Amino acid sequence: MENHPLDPNLPGIRLIQGWVRDGIPLSLELPEGLRLEGRLLWQDPEFLALERPGSPHPMLVSRRAVLTIRPLG
Repeated sequence: MENHPLDPNLPGIRLIQGWVRDGIPLSLELPEGLRLEGRLLWQDPEFLALERPGSPHPMLVSRRAVLTIRPLG
């Protein structure tokens, strides 16, 4: 597996970082219609750390599995 660093010059990376910084609740759509909701804590080249309501620990979501990310509210 090739590891590519996050390029902060890319608009998608900057937008996601803004959502992380501002604590915006998000909906992540995964294959087969599965949706996860929560707040992103951080991102790296392979994963997004999603804090879900009521869960004491973040869930790691593979960037490759995410179809869409949209802000809630």
